[in-house]
Amino acid sequence: MLPTPLEAPRAPSEPAPVNAPGPIVVDNFENDTNSEFDDELSDLTSLSSSVLEFEYENGRRYCSNRSGNYMMPNDEEEQDRMDITHHIWLMLMGGELYNAPISSSPRNILDLGTGTGIWAMDMAEKFPNARVVGNDISPIQPSWVAPNIEFIVEDFESEWLYDRNHFDFVHARCLAGCVADWPAFIQRIYDHVKPGGYFESHESAVWAQSDDGSLKEDSPLMEWQQAINFAGAKIGRELNIYHKLKGWMIEAGFEDVHASVYALPFSPWPRDPHLKALGKYQAVQLQQAIDSYSLRLITHVLGWSSDVAKIHNALVKQQLRDKKLHAYVQTYSPPPSMI
Repeated sequence: MLPTPLEAPRAPSEPAPVNAPGPIVVDNFENDTNSEFDDELSDLTSLSSSVLEFEYENGRRYCSNRSGNYMMPNDEEEQDRMDITHHIWLMLMGGELYNAPISSSPRNILDLGTGTGIWAMDMAEKFPNARVVGNDISPIQPSWVAPNIEFIVEDFESEWLYDRNHFDFVHARCLAGCVADWPAFIQRIYDHVKPGGYFESHESAVWAQSDDGSLKEDSPLMEWQQAINFAGAKIGRELNIYHKLKGWMIEAGFEDVHASVYALPFSPWPRDPHLKALGKYQAVQLQQAIDSYSLRLITHVLGWSSDVAKIHNALVKQQLRDKKLHAYVQTYSPPPSMI
């Protein structure tokens, strides 16, 4: 049974995406008769991971019960998806790892919820004289890393042991659904950023939209969005927080807060070459993300059986491969400074 429909999350006044200032033009695919994007979805090389205490359900591997309400898997398939997401953010941001105007020689950098650690490792390479710390509840990061990087297994919602006013730069990405109290979380970050340092958060709306009405209200994708948003709200871990970040940062005390908005197509339907390339990677990422975001959340919170959830997810994935669906999502990157 699906929850009562929710309204699409919106910021009070959303700026136009920097990479799509006007309506996104749909490609007509004149030389392509295939109705789906199957040819864009390829297998990816799996990453190795450390295995400690994990739980297995729905054919996926998750953190042990110490993870509380953390609903995402941490297996090789999920690690692949995380690394694809890293590549997508690099494409969105023109190859840059961050937007904030940090100094050329930061000393201490923190990556919250580091995942596979790929962003932290890139930063450690970019700033060899900096000490980079990446924390995560899952021990899935590489063991062999540069000497200036350290991966710590910890829950960033628990009490921090880092010194206050310590970090030159704190980075967080795709933590929607992982934080119960965002204002308190951002306040804690503020307390640990040194004066003149920066905090940058990269989040995406967990809510697709279309400008031409191709995303129907009664479609599998819309039903899926409604279900996971309802379930996330039910356990106190809201998924669509992207449009609230700027306000929370200002309330915490950050100054000079800015937000960059990007359009991210769900498949290679746009005519624009850059947006089409983004759509290709996003199409692959989404085929994995549908299960990652929803299987545990919907079965545990909404009471769906594993079979029902997987069947519905299959319908969502099929819809995402349809070239007639011109859906996209808005991503936000607000880099605030503290002076």
